[in-house]
Amino acid sequence: MKSRFFVALAVMIVLISCSRKDTDSTVEKELQIIAAIDSVVNNTHVPGIAAGIWAPDLNFGLLYSSGFSDLTTNAPMDAGMVFRIGSNTKTMTNTVLLRLVDEELVSLEDKLSVYLPDFPRAGEITIDMLCNMRSGIHNYSEDTVYQQMMVDDPARVWQYEELISFATDENYDFPPGTDFHYSNTNTILIAIIVEQMTGKTLKSLINEIIIEPLGLTSTKYYSDGVMLDGYHPTGYYSGSYDSLHPDFGEYYDVSWAGPAGGAASTAQELAQYVTALVDGTFLSDELQQRRLNELFACSRPGFDYCLGILKYNTYYGHTGSIPGFTSIMLYSPEKNCTMIIWFNCQLTDLTPYSSGLPDFIDEVLFK
Repeated sequence: MKSRFFVALAVMIVLISCSRKDTDSTVEKELQIIAAIDSVVNNTHVPGIAAGIWAPDLNFGLLYSSGFSDLTTNAPMDAGMVFRIGSNTKTMTNTVLLRLVDEELVSLEDKLSVYLPDFPRAGEITIDMLCNMRSGIHNYSEDTVYQQMMVDDPARVWQYEELISFATDENYDFPPGTDFHYSNTNTILIAIIVEQMTGKTLKSLINEIIIEPLGLTSTKYYSDGVMLDGYHPTGYYSGSYDSLHPDFGEYYDVSWAGPAGGAASTAQELAQYVTALVDGTFLSDELQQRRLNELFACSRPGFDYCLGILKYNTYYGHTGSIPGFTSIMLYSPEKNCTMIIWFNCQLTDLTPYSSGLPDFIDEVLFK
């Protein structure tokens, strides 16, 4: 009996020791990640950061914020706040389109001329090219005339037709299908197609296909409007640092971005969404595989672009940049790891991706 007792005691001691080591390792990883997040706030013009990292197989979960949600009052950032997700919205718009492909209402091989016969060079562009940014269609938000109109009238409510009018025969970036260039115009055209084919608004379709099935209560698609609903921070800067700290999060009417960048969410809900996006919740297995594997190298080093979704190493997701906010959402099915990182500012030279945080977090967790 004594020998059995000592064997059991020895096993218990080993288990406790291992548990402590695992706990110590998790705490150490948390501290490293927190220090890296804090360092961005402490050494740059980023007012505040919120980050959510979940790796269930490692028993790791962290929801953390650093810095300020408001530079006037010095109110702290809160990781539960709502923020504008910018171009992460493109994954939603493309998901709605791909659902129509699954329902055989649209084909990725269709020419744009089937839906918009009067659009310049529509007979040369497939729907597939709109999704993977290989259409060559000029990005309206890079157009200098459009940019001046935004400055002159930030509260202007833009219509789809106005936005796509900046793409003409003369200003194609390259012959359709021959190269890659990120263009918001592609996503506006996708929205026009889905609304044309369903008789419903994109907003109602995003609610029906994504937001309501996932039970997302703080996620909202904005087709227009200046104000951001819910508990949210002030959003600073529109590309470059301004020491006067103007609020750009509620300055431009969001109709300028709409299908390409109009949604808002929280870190936790965006994590739930990107996991569903990548694991195939919304599409048939066949179409999901095509979505994730039809890859093209894009302008960001290390990234590939698929059908309305980015791939970076083993992670899929997207980035978002809109006046007042920048973000990245990532999920790796191989590592079962989700990352959401966002800043309450838009700085062209510093984003959640270019800060190095995603790579650093991945290395800390999986080295």
